[in-house]
Amino acid sequence: MKKVTYILALSSLFLVSCGEDKPKEEHSVVKEHQEEEKKDPEVNLSELREFDLSDYDLDAILFIPERHYIDADEQDQLEDPVIEHAEGEAFWNVMMRSDKNWDITIEDWGDEEQTIEGQKKIHQETSDVYDYNYIEEGKDYLLYQRALKMGSTTMDDKTAAKMPNYHFVVVKNIDGNYITIKSNDMGEFRKISAKKMLNSARATKSIKE
Repeated sequence: MKKVTYILALSSLFLVSCGEDKPKEEHSVVKEHQEEEKKDPEVNLSELREFDLSDYDLDAILFIPERHYIDADEQDQLEDPVIEHAEGEAFWNVMMRSDKNWDITIEDWGDEEQTIEGQKKIHQETSDVYDYNYIEEGKDYLLYQRALKMGSTTMDDKTAAKMPNYHFVVVKNIDGNYITIKSNDMGEFRKISAKKMLNSARATKSIKE
């Protein structure tokens, strides 16, 4: 009888032990899954090429669309961006001749820290003029819709999604300097165009890399 009682006690301990291990294992799997979900999507560098901005007073590599054209001598050439920049200023406007929907601005803030939360606060300053709808957010980027307030007029989601009112902002720390890369505030971009520019901007890196 004692032997049977001893065996039953061991069996109970084994079952309790197994029961305790299982929730921990499941919790670990859930935690790993949640951490994976938090990761920002990878940047897609296909159809992009590096462009060195150091000739324009910014020590950074910008990724731009890889566009080709045939010159007067019938030679294949790579299209360079059109860059508007006044010497001594910390502001750049970068455009592609072949694509009116690729138009970004870059601003160098030096060691003045810039964050996505800080960009949202800037939006709040114009919230009496614009409605902001945040579509996608990562640790260093934000994709959003910005539309003039419609007053009493309402717009359904399908109509709003087709409007060219998408914008983005990327915040980068390059060699100790904070820069912001944005879609041109004066532009009107559809979602597909804003996402393409956003992808390019997120790849921006130091010339030392």
